[in-house]
Amino acid sequence: MPGRSIRIARIAGIPVGVSPLWLIIVGLITWSLGAGYYPGQVPGITAAQSYGLGLASALLLFASILAHEFGHALVARRRGVRVEEIDLWLLGGVARMSGQPRTADDELQFALAGPIVTAVVAAVFGAIALALPGSTPPAVTALVDYQAEVNLLILGFNLIPAFPLDGGRVARALLWRRSGSIDSATRIAARIGSVFGYLLIGFGFLTALAGAFGGLWFAVIGVFIVLAAGGERMQEQIVVAFAGVTAGELMSRPAVSLPAELSLAEAQGYFARYRFTSFPVVDREGRALGILTIDQLARTARGRWEQTSAGERAERDPALLIGEREDVAELLGRPAFARLGRAAVIDDAGRPLGVVSVTDVQRAIRASRLHDVTGDPAGARRR
Repeated sequence: MPGRSIRIARIAGIPVGVSPLWLIIVGLITWSLGAGYYPGQVPGITAAQSYGLGLASALLLFASILAHEFGHALVARRRGVRVEEIDLWLLGGVARMSGQPRTADDELQFALAGPIVTAVVAAVFGAIALALPGSTPPAVTALVDYQAEVNLLILGFNLIPAFPLDGGRVARALLWRRSGSIDSATRIAARIGSVFGYLLIGFGFLTALAGAFGGLWFAVIGVFIVLAAGGERMQEQIVVAFAGVTAGELMSRPAVSLPAELSLAEAQGYFARYRFTSFPVVDREGRALGILTIDQLARTARGRWEQTSAGERAERDPALLIGEREDVAELLGRPAFARLGRAAVIDDAGRPLGVVSVTDVQRAIRASRLHDVTGDPAGARRR
């Protein structure tokens, strides 16, 4: 997902964030409703009132999307899958989970939970719309009608059997149940999703050429579906390839650690000397506290390097401190690892042993592919 989210809340123990790109779609919805929908529905409405209702509608829409994602997340958590966070971004929302569903029935329940919530939300707004008396202000009627209609559209779109939409995940679950192989089911579902995405891209460009430039949104959504379907397929292949491989087998060692009390100016010397892109940060007893990356250093103003310590700037997500027996396939499914691209491998006392990074994974993949070509028995575990 594009961009790094900004944490805004924690609901039911699950962090909720928004991508900066989310503001773009909120602004576009506000403008679209304020300029076109509400002036047509509410006679005599002022521009300020119209755009105010547009903003309220956009925020209610994303509240509905958030409820949809919590449907996925709460069911997943009940089925034993850890939910890392929920993000709202450019094209809606996503519940980020650590790990994969264990069974086809788990996948089916995860996939259906969100649409069920959206169906309930649409039904509630629909019931409110039917129950409103004739004396209700037109602005209220228009707002309720919009929420009922847009949630029905979201429901219908999400149930299209195109992976990774919810309908595509339902299709994958059914294929998985039938074949017994999540890899085969993912491959077929991703192929269906890609075909649907390309159809959307073509439809979007054709409607734009015909003069309906709003059709370009279909093309944008189609591109997202094609990329997401390919990404899901690649992720599943990687998870299958690394099942049973431990972090200790892949990590780069030994670990060169940064004392937490070092200033960033002093830490910069470590980056220059060792030419690593990250270091575990440790306390005075040598226990890992987090990871400092060169990107975090670069994002800190040079004028603050002397006053800021490595411990203050380090990424301290506990999901980035792992044991050497940690399964790499599970690690790859963690949003924290996907975000930072590395994790510190620690011993039972919490001391760093090494670092496992995306580079280590890519090196193992290249070795695995070489094995496929040459028959080298070392395979993916050779470094």
